[in-house]
Amino acid sequence: MNQSQQLYQYLYQTLTTQILNGTFIYGQEFPSQREICQQYNAGITTVRKVMKLLAEEGYIRTAQGQPSVVAYHTSKEDRAEYLAQSREEIADAYKGLGLLMPILYREGAKRCNESDLCLLDKITNNISEQMELPDHYQMANAFCTALLRPLKNQLIIDLELDSEHYLHVPYISFPGLDNPFATTVERTKTWFNKAVSQIEQKLFDDFYAGTSRLYCDSGERVDNYLYALSKYTDSNTTKNEYIRWFRIKGHSELYARLAMTIVRRIVAGEFDNDQYLPSIPKLMEEYGITKNTARRALSLLNSLGIAQTIDKKGSVITPEGGASVKSELNLAEPVIQERLSFFLEALQIAALTARSCAASITFIPDNLGHSMENRLRAVPDNRITPLAFQLLMNAFIQLLPHQSLKNIFRQLDDLLIWGHYLQAADKSLHQDNSEISLAMNAVVAALKAQRSDALPDAFSNAFVLVYQNVCMVLSKSPFSNTFNIFTVDNMY
Repeated sequence: MNQSQQLYQYLYQTLTTQILNGTFIYGQEFPSQREICQQYNAGITTVRKVMKLLAEEGYIRTAQGQPSVVAYHTSKEDRAEYLAQSREEIADAYKGLGLLMPILYREGAKRCNESDLCLLDKITNNISEQMELPDHYQMANAFCTALLRPLKNQLIIDLELDSEHYLHVPYISFPGLDNPFATTVERTKTWFNKAVSQIEQKLFDDFYAGTSRLYCDSGERVDNYLYALSKYTDSNTTKNEYIRWFRIKGHSELYARLAMTIVRRIVAGEFDNDQYLPSIPKLMEEYGITKNTARRALSLLNSLGIAQTIDKKGSVITPEGGASVKSELNLAEPVIQERLSFFLEALQIAALTARSCAASITFIPDNLGHSMENRLRAVPDNRITPLAFQLLMNAFIQLLPHQSLKNIFRQLDDLLIWGHYLQAADKSLHQDNSEISLAMNAVVAALKAQRSDALPDAFSNAFVLVYQNVCMVLSKSPFSNTFNIFTVDNMY
């Protein structure tokens, strides 16, 4: 677990990738610390640490009072080889994000008010003939980000900005190779104006279809370009890297992610025959973490009512419904409300996109439906406890065919652990959950029958009902104005 988990490591990896693939070339001025802070939503301490590492590794050259300069020298053939090796993972990312982002753009478009439309018009009108191609990219990114702002979901904005960085493929000139992202002012303005017109006329399905085609066409052009690049390299190998999106990771501390990992193992039944959860020394050895991180993870599981630590013996799993969250938890505390906000934002993304993502599922393992059914039988309270919801999320992630989607939803899942705080809410705030129980049954039925065609409706209905239930609880709480809660109608 200590591998590639720290925020600075994700930022370091992102920036070195951009140097290796030719986004930044030898002798070019490197972005300032302030620019990197703004672009990656990172703190100055993290950026300084990354800049120091880049300088020590010889990627950049720094001097007091002077801009940093790229010091890494490589041939365009080497840059082409690096890009060509990334072809498979970039293609996967385009396919995964092509299922995710157009839905979010559409939902953002539905919520655009007069001020939002004015901003979109302003961005469109700022495009000029004098702009260089990188400036075109910047305006397009600003337009897409503006579309998502009405959702008031920071995780969605983070995902948009991260995808821009990850999917950026620099153009390397070789005979017969065209720039896959080449465009004109007229073409860009036409697309923007059409999008704004569709939003004003509330033609949201047409707008969605257009953005989906844009992802599909862009992915195809980039894939053809990377394939053509491979002809100019000597290597036929592909990189086997885990696709990472560090910004979402930055919202969840390491000890909390470890706690969520343990929760997943509990839900999977890994500890059914064990009297105790792994000890602190065992966790330290297994995940390569410090004693303090392991202790904090188990303490969190205790405070959320998931586990109970018995002095001088160990930690045991708390039976579902057998214990409540510690009474000293105060849901009015700012840190808890911030965590609940991240939980709600992660759940909102799942509710909005589950149908589109589930439509890509084509293979269902034989035992998945029966396994989920057996685990749900042990869940009380009409199958709405956090651990029951974890079963739903685990099955969803397992079935997704694209590694990029698995990675994104796994990181969203890391934030869902904060939903256990709702167990401390007044019981009178919770609604009848019989509908959610039926929705869970529908997912199980589709899995058991191996009907992939039924999964989009089943998963979507279950995620939406859980989201609505959480919104209902939070809306009736004394601190409801802290959260961005959508009405039920907005979910469809």
